Amino acid sequence: MRKPNTAPGSRPSSGPWRRSGTVFRPTPKASSSIRATAARPASAPAAAPRQKTIVRPDLMEQESRRPAPQPPSRRSAGPSDGRRKERPCPRLPHASGYMPAEPLWPEDLYHFRWIDHPRLDAVGSRVAYQLSWADADQQDYQGSVLVRNLDSGSELTLAGSGGRDRFPEWSPDGSRLCFSGRRDRLDQLYLADLTGGPSQRLTDLPFGVRQARWSPDGSRLAFLAPVLEDPGAVVPDSRPAPEEPRPPVARVIRRLDDKHDGHGFNDGRYVHLFVIAAKPEAAPEQLTGGHWSVESFDWSPDGRALACTGNAEPEADLGREAHLYRVGLDGSRRQLVGGMKASTCAWSPDGALIAFLAPLGEGAGRHERVWVAPAEGGEPRCLTAEFDRACDGGVLSDMRAGHDARLIWSLAADRLRFIASGPGCAEIWSVDLNGQVQREAAGSERAVYEFDSSGEDLLALCAMDPLSPGELSLARGGAERRLTDCNPWLRERWLAEPKQLAFEAQDGWDLEGWLLQPPEGTAQPCPLVLQIHGGPHAQYGWSFFQEFQVLAGAGLAVLYLNPRGSDGYGEAFKRAVVGDWAGRDALDLMAAVDLALESEPDLDSNRLGVAGGSYGGYMTNWLIGQTPRFGAAVAMRSICNLVSDYAQSEIVAWHQQEVGSPPWPDPEPLWQRSPIRSVNDIQTPLLLLHGEMDLRCPISQADEMFGALRLLGKRVELVRFPGESHDLSRAGRPDRRVERLRRITGWFQGHLQTPVRRYAAAERLRSDSRIQEGGSV
Repeated sequence: MRKPNTAPGSRPSSGPWRRSGTVFRPTPKASSSIRATAARPASAPAAAPRQKTIVRPDLMEQESRRPAPQPPSRRSAGPSDGRRKERPCPRLPHASGYMPAEPLWPEDLYHFRWIDHPRLDAVGSRVAYQLSWADADQQDYQGSVLVRNLDSGSELTLAGSGGRDRFPEWSPDGSRLCFSGRRDRLDQLYLADLTGGPSQRLTDLPFGVRQARWSPDGSRLAFLAPVLEDPGAVVPDSRPAPEEPRPPVARVIRRLDDKHDGHGFNDGRYVHLFVIAAKPEAAPEQLTGGHWSVESFDWSPDGRALACTGNAEPEADLGREAHLYRVGLDGSRRQLVGGMKASTCAWSPDGALIAFLAPLGEGAGRHERVWVAPAEGGEPRCLTAEFDRACDGGVLSDMRAGHDARLIWSLAADRLRFIASGPGCAEIWSVDLNGQVQREAAGSERAVYEFDSSGEDLLALCAMDPLSPGELSLARGGAERRLTDCNPWLRERWLAEPKQLAFEAQDGWDLEGWLLQPPEGTAQPCPLVLQIHGGPHAQYGWSFFQEFQVLAGAGLAVLYLNPRGSDGYGEAFKRAVVGDWAGRDALDLMAAVDLALESEPDLDSNRLGVAGGSYGGYMTNWLIGQTPRFGAAVAMRSICNLVSDYAQSEIVAWHQQEVGSPPWPDPEPLWQRSPIRSVNDIQTPLLLLHGEMDLRCPISQADEMFGALRLLGKRVELVRFPGESHDLSRAGRPDRRVERLRRITGWFQGHLQTPVRRYAAAERLRSDSRIQEGGSV
């Protein structure tokens, strides 16, 4: 594993395989001293009794059923008496004929408890956070806001909206909390007085509200909310409104920012900044307006203005720039920084500086770096120019969608804290005004995904690892204490522990990956599934993946890695794939497969599968058109044609920077890298999974791939998920997430039972020779 701040291609000092040495889960002895969260109904249900699974020869047609325990309802603390019957994903044969311990199943999604958004009060005596779960009865998500006293350990759950409560924020004096509560499909702003009494609803806006911040004196709240700013962009349905909103008669599109994945079509709405008095019956005041959206904001320490990021220029939809503005309480707006892609602003406590994140330089694949600019205007300065890590770092997981980046000033206004990505991990770092960085909370073999700070050195952080979806801890002075045990039922299940793999690519670059192997006793050799992440500038690492655990528990080994283009290994490594999709990144992936097969005798080279989502789905489609080595493939939210996809998605301007110039007048460069170009050569059975409301990678791409393969008489299946976005796997409706997992597992089990033709480990992609000759495909 290459150390941070070293050039790509440096050699590791240790051997090719390294086993995980630290697992961030409590030992049996430690578990007794870590109290499970007392929230109701957020406590985890008891583990289901272990059962033997009888595996029939015809795995795809197995009709045996296994009862799946219900999660606790909102009316009871324990499991429901009712039982739902689900058809399980059948397990591959084991030498002993049954599983040695109960593995994870797709239906276990309903058991997870997800902890997020920790917030410390000003004196560091209490922490508020949100706890969420999937409701099997409503097929939706529920959530509670909890407050824990750090001295006594006592905990209370706020009486909130009665639906999904989240995003708590403390008032400056610590007497109140604001939070978002969802009822009737929309998030509204609520206020809770911790001295007693029910929570009170502050807003009733037609399109809901988003993030909120207290003013420094605690008298007001600023928040973001969608507003209809372009009535001409939609022709409304004039019939009486039903319970569920109807689509409009027509949508009129004039700009590229007409849609946003996860939110749908904008229909003339833009997100703007509001201020409201922190008391019931107050009316919100809109501070910004027009055909642009505010992306982040923060109060000035004197409460007289706000900083925000966005792009209010007329042709903003044609590029990716976002400016830093100063907005007065009278609605006046002045640009402080322009010509950059600014985000995540934070005003310093002394009022002198405004910090923000932005890349250093043009083009895709750049790190987000920490900048500061004078609050009255002036030249911005990059504090992390020499720090070769992304300062909005993270590690992929299917437990939750991505989090907003944070910048938190020290009380002395001389240092900023943030989450930075490292090799397969995410850690809390800080930087001073001279550009000196230091690690605040290590992320070795785990991924920190949320944090807050109080005082000079107290941190509250949420972190996950391969055996835990996430827990809340306190850190101070290098010492760390875990506060929660949200998923104790996982200790009763079999979970695969990752082996860490370091290997050398064909051109000498060092790469890193992980291997999950099936339980001891699985019939050997076992099939191997290669998983490819999206982005391409995301990364796999020390995080929890239910999908990978379900596959491993079903008797399939899972190999996942970070090919060039991934985050976590420096900006040069990250940008190596820009303009070179399906080039050396493809060779990296196949080299990893060959090394795993050569190093692990328990893997069956005749039964290989490949899967991936987004860019990973694109790469899955590409690989099966270049080699027949894979016996089964699953492409999720994928792309098959870079020409037809180029101007369809919500991120057209990003395409220009990432994959190259538009395909007009010459489509050939993009066509050469399009998987559908090789559709005649595909021999691998392909399963396509796609959300019908995916606006990042439009479903037309799955339709196009399916239509071509079916027309050619190939083995292909398309599963469409109505209403789901690009985040189906981590934020989709619970039953659809479960169905997705069952489809993936069943496809691999059904197609990897019979060995496919054997190929020598030395065989490479057909594109190999072209890469060596011309540097790209």
